[in-house]
Amino acid sequence: MKKFIVIFGLVFITGAAHAKLESYAGFKMGAGNATIYVDGDRKIGDWFVDVSEQNTGVTGFEYGDSGFLWEISPAIGIDWTPDNQYGMRNKYHWFHMRGEIEVGYNHYHQDGKLKYNYEITDITAIDFSQIFLLANGYADFRIEQFAPYIGFGVGYSFGTSEITITNAYGEFNASENDNGMIYALHLGVGYKYSDITTFDLGARRVYVPTTDDGKYVFDTVRIGARFRI
Repeated sequence: MKKFIVIFGLVFITGAAHAKLESYAGFKMGAGNATIYVDGDRKIGDWFVDVSEQNTGVTGFEYGDSGFLWEISPAIGIDWTPDNQYGMRNKYHWFHMRGEIEVGYNHYHQDGKLKYNYEITDITAIDFSQIFLLANGYADFRIEQFAPYIGFGVGYSFGTSEITITNAYGEFNASENDNGMIYALHLGVGYKYSDITTFDLGARRVYVPTTDDGKYVFDTVRIGARFRI
């Protein structure tokens, strides 16, 4: 077993030494939606209903919402192709790994209505803005000009949330900073348009913890391009 580990390590190190490295710059923009959780895994709509039922002592409340998320993010990265002498790629260069640093900004807005017996009792508006930094790692599987990929990212974000509730008693506002570690899952496909340009279409899920033990879960569809530099 030890001999196998040593041989595998030598193969990896030798392959890395002969690997092809290319740097790139990229830009993506996306749109999607978010799910907001408070108190662990309880959705914010369920929280509004629970609080209303506790305050009034009656049941029958319902909460409906609609939201929109948009984001923009430039990035720089390195594309790493292992050497083919150990069978990790063939003449089509099918296997790539990429490391990437991404900086971005997103904004989420959600409108909600709390109803009791079909009558609106509260109108809510939630805004969340975030500046984030992500370190992403990808595995690309190139099939001629197309390259499906999967990836994972970890980073840090600086977020601000604002909540407005309007009802028969007036308007109530609250705001807080939600800074902390974030995590991302990537899935998509690249299309190599030329030796310099690769177009990208993908989906991403980002987990953003909040200060009250909840989290935002962002789901976006993104388009963009990478340019070899």
